[in-house]
Amino acid sequence: MKHFAANYVFDGRIFIKNSRLSFNDDGQLVSVGDEKSGFEEKERMIFYNGIICPYFDAKIMVNNDLPLKNFLFSLGLKFDESTHLPIVLLENVDLQALIFTNETIAKEIY
Repeated sequence: MKHFAANYVFDGRIFIKNSRLSFNDDGQLVSVGDEKSGFEEKERMIFYNGIICPYFDAKIMVNNDLPLKNFLFSLGLKFDESTHLPIVLLENVDLQALIFTNETIAKEIY
């Protein structure tokens, strides 16, 4: 199992604070954790500062004027039982207001 935790996980409906995603060794999503599940220590877990969300092509972010929540909803993304790696991490996000900053970047994490 591989585990990815972050300040927030966007599951396609809501932002889950300090949540964790768990993937089997084939890269298939096994579970999306509840709030604070990212604080539970797990073998092979990495914690990221930022927001983990389902995969999208990061080039879409260029010249995006939508607020972060609306942007993610507009992509129609969600985690479900068919989700496989890769996933995307949004870094340098205003985590208090959940909005993009001028330094926000998106990168695939594995």
